[in-house]
Amino acid sequence: MDLIKKMKDRIAKSGTSKKEILYFGKDSVKRVRFLQELDEGYTFQFHSNWDPSIYELCEDPEDHSDCKRCKEGIALQDEFAWSVWSYDDQAVRILKFKASGVSPIPGLIEMFEEFGTIKDRDYKIKKVGSGMGGSYVVTPLDKERFKNAKAKPFTEKQMLDLFREAYKPKDDEEDEDEEEETTTKKSKKNKKAKKEKTLRSKFLELEWDDLKELALEIGVSKKTIRGFDEDEEELVDYLFDEYEENDLEDLLEEYDEEEDEDDED
Repeated sequence: MDLIKKMKDRIAKSGTSKKEILYFGKDSVKRVRFLQELDEGYTFQFHSNWDPSIYELCEDPEDHSDCKRCKEGIALQDEFAWSVWSYDDQAVRILKFKASGVSPIPGLIEMFEEFGTIKDRDYKIKKVGSGMGGSYVVTPLDKERFKNAKAKPFTEKQMLDLFREAYKPKDDEEDEDEEEETTTKKSKKNKKAKKEKTLRSKFLELEWDDLKELALEIGVSKKTIRGFDEDEEELVDYLFDEYEENDLEDLLEEYDEEEDEDDED
């Protein structure tokens, strides 16, 4: 029974860090129903930096006096978030964007001002292109009553907790081990970085069909995979964002073992 419990615990933890946040792959289309009005969404402040790579919540958004990243002078940006029902996932998800010209927010504002509400119909939101260079197209569907009474929006506190879990500061583990010697911490950090690089590079070397098979094996839906339009790099980024490294490593080991067995046959 101990093994059963261990497997259940691994499954429960796998891929939970960002699954509540709606992800848009290259040229993907999501059909959603807003569960709160556009002017009732929540604003969260994130520290964002390219080099070194930092993306995390501000620890003191009111006074900015008790936040490590504020003291370091890392730039702040407002992110706006709403609860939506995702038809692909059949679950409540968080739609989160900054208010830029290439985000879906300008289109949503236009719809809100046109109809006086954002909740009376479904919307299709399409990402055109990939990465930070992509843009979005918002298409309103026919007005229709939403019949899923069980779909409830997240509270602001629930969103905050989800973001804290999804975007943990990268140095959290180092802070927890601050009593260890500096040389030991650096050694562990370098070893982990090397391991991550090696694992990711192995995934990037796979052909699309093999990568697709692994994604299905770990639990990615067929609809989500189709949204990547056979872009291996986008799918690999998604896997490493959504799933634990240990799970991906185990998955690749099983794949390699099966390949070896096929070669022997």
